[in-house]
Amino acid sequence: MSQNSPPKQSFYKEYIEPFLSALLIALVIRALVIYPFRIPTGSMEDTLLVGDFLVANKFVFGIRSPDWIGIPYTKLGFKIPFFRTPGFRKPQQGDVVIFKYPRDETLNYIKRCIATSNDTVYIQNKVLYVNGKAFPNPPHSKFVYPNYPESYRESTIFPPGAGNRDYFGPIRVPAAGDTFHFTESNKDLWFERMQLAVYEGHTVRLTHAGQSVELTVKNQSRWQPAIRMYPGNGFYIDDEPLVGHVYTVENRHYFMMGDNRDNSLDSRYWGFLPERYVVGEALIIYWSWDGNLPISQLYKKIRWKRLLNLIH
Repeated sequence: MSQNSPPKQSFYKEYIEPFLSALLIALVIRALVIYPFRIPTGSMEDTLLVGDFLVANKFVFGIRSPDWIGIPYTKLGFKIPFFRTPGFRKPQQGDVVIFKYPRDETLNYIKRCIATSNDTVYIQNKVLYVNGKAFPNPPHSKFVYPNYPESYRESTIFPPGAGNRDYFGPIRVPAAGDTFHFTESNKDLWFERMQLAVYEGHTVRLTHAGQSVELTVKNQSRWQPAIRMYPGNGFYIDDEPLVGHVYTVENRHYFMMGDNRDNSLDSRYWGFLPERYVVGEALIIYWSWDGNLPISQLYKKIRWKRLLNLIH
């Protein structure tokens, strides 16, 4: 070899190091800027279909740092404190948003934002009104079931007594700075107010006969019977007595609904979405796959017309 010949690069320098650098950059982009998401259910049909794969913009609403460390695709891990960087804007009416499901933070949901803090939501005969004005149905939304009677009270509706999916409200979306008083005389409102506090990260506990149990989203079906059965002085929030407590709302909140209005587990059933759970805005469909067709029809399984469609 000539003395003027450049030294031969090692295999690591030539191949492994560039690969690891590219992988690191991809992981950083995934964690901070974009978020891949697969549509698992039909709640957003026909805007989004089961088998659509999309990318969300995590940057526009502010980057939310990871709040969990563990084994991917399992529930083996633990929570850690998180932070959010300033974003370009807040979610607004019409945005299709990916967020952590407040009743199970390990799941991500996707719905359309139809109202924000201080807005009033009302549904009459399947027509959605926000602040007294009809909210336009998205172009590909749909209704698949007959109307419930106006007098029917769905047992799973939120807040309790708010009606049913077709005749709902009116209810106001909470705003940061709102205050709620807990008294013995307004125990009928405790369920929704306690849920708000728990969604915002506070601890609610019931103590009775020397035993204590935390009221969490996992045992939420027991809240209302407990509120009716036990005296108010047995309830605590962040280890302070709940009776006499004045709770101040901390987050901006959103009312989320699926475009498949009759077949969507949304804010009509689990309540308001605190900003702390927002992950990002759905951006574009990069792949779409019809799981109902056999692999022998591979060309037809791929929904070619949906590829690279922007999400509206």
